[in-house]
Amino acid sequence: MTDTKLTFCSLCESFCGLEVDVDNNHITDIRPDPQHVVSNGYVCVKGTKFDSIQHSPDRVTEPLKRVGDRWQAISWKQALDEIGDRIKAIIERNGPQAFGNFVGAPGGSNLMSPIFRGEFYKGLGSNRMYGTGTCDTMNKFRVNGDMYGSPMRLAYPDVDHTNFMMILGANPNISGNTLYHLPRSRDRFAGIIARGGRVVWINPRRVESARTGEHLFIRPDTDVYFLAAFCNEIFRRDAIDHELIARTMKNLSSLQSTVAPWTPERQAQVTGIPAATLLELVDAYLAADGAALNMATGVNQGRSGTLCYWLLESISAITGNFDRQGGNLIGEGIIDFALQAKDDPVLKLGFHRSDDLPSVSGQQPAAMLADDILGGEVKGLFVEASNPLLAVPNPGNRLEQALGELELLVCIDWFRNETGNLAHYILPAATWMERPGMPYALQSFVGCTPTPYLYAADKVLEPPPGVREEWWMYTRLADKFGITLMGNRFLSGFLKLAARLAHTPLGFISVPRVLISGMLKQSGQPDFKSMLKDHPHGLRLPDNPGRNFLGTERVLTEDALVDLGPPDFVATFNDRVESLFEDELANLGRMKLIGKREIKRMNSSSANSPRLVKDKTNYAYISPEDAARLGVAEMDYVDVSSRVDNITIQVRISDEMMPGVVAIPQCWGHEKADGLPHAQRHPGVNSNFLAGDGYDSVEKLSGMAHLSGIVVDMARSDRIATA
Repeated sequence: MTDTKLTFCSLCESFCGLEVDVDNNHITDIRPDPQHVVSNGYVCVKGTKFDSIQHSPDRVTEPLKRVGDRWQAISWKQALDEIGDRIKAIIERNGPQAFGNFVGAPGGSNLMSPIFRGEFYKGLGSNRMYGTGTCDTMNKFRVNGDMYGSPMRLAYPDVDHTNFMMILGANPNISGNTLYHLPRSRDRFAGIIARGGRVVWINPRRVESARTGEHLFIRPDTDVYFLAAFCNEIFRRDAIDHELIARTMKNLSSLQSTVAPWTPERQAQVTGIPAATLLELVDAYLAADGAALNMATGVNQGRSGTLCYWLLESISAITGNFDRQGGNLIGEGIIDFALQAKDDPVLKLGFHRSDDLPSVSGQQPAAMLADDILGGEVKGLFVEASNPLLAVPNPGNRLEQALGELELLVCIDWFRNETGNLAHYILPAATWMERPGMPYALQSFVGCTPTPYLYAADKVLEPPPGVREEWWMYTRLADKFGITLMGNRFLSGFLKLAARLAHTPLGFISVPRVLISGMLKQSGQPDFKSMLKDHPHGLRLPDNPGRNFLGTERVLTEDALVDLGPPDFVATFNDRVESLFEDELANLGRMKLIGKREIKRMNSSSANSPRLVKDKTNYAYISPEDAARLGVAEMDYVDVSSRVDNITIQVRISDEMMPGVVAIPQCWGHEKADGLPHAQRHPGVNSNFLAGDGYDSVEKLSGMAHLSGIVVDMARSDRIATA
């Protein structure tokens, strides 16, 4: 008998509502939920095709141990006993910082896992935490901490009320939005235009999202000059809200002096955006009754991602477009997660390393992982829901060498991917179809969404007998180490008892349901059971009215003032930006590499889906002008080389590309993925071989890797294209 169950897709920040038909614990159909309070019947192809991942014959469904070159299925008791003993041995010989964790984006969207992972590592005494956040978003968390007092004070554009929106380095129609929740993005941007407003996309590629609105090319990794000139022009016109700034902000003069050298004409030398165009955009921004700004991964991954976000937030603040409807807002979640994160030893800005690089929002730089292992600082590692061999800079594939030298490597995942091939143990995790949940912290706890709402879903499927949820794994290990969870002996004892009894006839307590219910009730909302019964499609909350952040206790700096000129940002700008400008001028005639999002792929997690991945490879996308200059035709091979490595890849020619720019989709390169046979037959090329790792390749303010705007050389390859 077929039952229809409701849930939400957890593959990106959109969290679109789904209807899932289930027969005998098997998905027979996935559709968008037309009654979902926000997504209203929209979902992308990744969500509707998830059954091909959920029921893949290649999925790992019991713990695996590598014995020589073979994989042996073992019991959970044996796996946890052996892993626990090896962790203890590493810590006894080298201290707790020798044992670390690497987490990918799916681990962040799992509401329970970060809570229990953090408690386990806190109990061990280790803050050796890495993640893909330092490959896409940690610059934003650093800016939030310095400007607003907490890394989790996240602003978002009020898309549904704005009359002017400018977006840099994003393609939400294809990949969802970075950090803020916006399902049905195409319709929402079209709504701005329908009410007489403007949407402007600034990107080195005319992205799919730019079909709604206007598009301007910008040379990769030059956004800092565009934003500095934009900000300076606002000062030159004195188009700032002096009263608001005097009452709620500080260090205006530091910001003004920092951007003073950057004129529309000067930025045009490297960005490719004419001075007159920038001035017209400033006119439109200032004239709009509510104007919003946003930037995403394409800018974050440059050499000045933190400075760019600081300037973008500052422009919004000084013009009065911050903390107002139609501008950029700070939401409120069901708990004040930002207040909790302010002084949390894991989440607040920290300097825990032997060098001077920061830990931002709990993550150390992923681009330092190979160095830290090869240098002897890291001896053991958990990799949760990630594939760092493909996701982080990996010149010469040196990360493969590094991971191979670990005394203990454990992968928590659905599949044995390329990183898993090097692991000593693989622990099979539940999918988001197999666990209760809510949209993750940034939406539910931070309220980073233009349409505030709550949603809770029960599991759609029972997991295979050998599969476990991450909260259970970390709790069982904490039990073995005698770690008190949540700083509360009674609660810790309850959680450990629940974990011991789970997956036995006595295991009737669902810890995720209990904790989610407690969070909801604590915030004055319906509990988990009531949400499922009374609000199965979600509970719409009141819109954010604005004017509820500036000048209030929600600003978590010591003096409750927004800092427009954090000293570290000003010093870094003055030390670095001029020399980077000279570097840009010197390299104007060379190609620059950017990434490219693909609608049917979410990083490397969908690579093994026959229903999603059809192409055998990724491609290098270039403009017709560059193709003519290089003497290459469609599907020819080219050699692409950076200062650290080179790759050979086929070319696609597109007028979407800015001349002088090459776009290559990331997270391909599956030739060794024998645990992902479909992906292995569609291997592609790992573009992250072209990105540098190590200290000199890390943005010092946030620990971000430099993955976009990399200078490369291209030439026609001798390799012959075959069908």
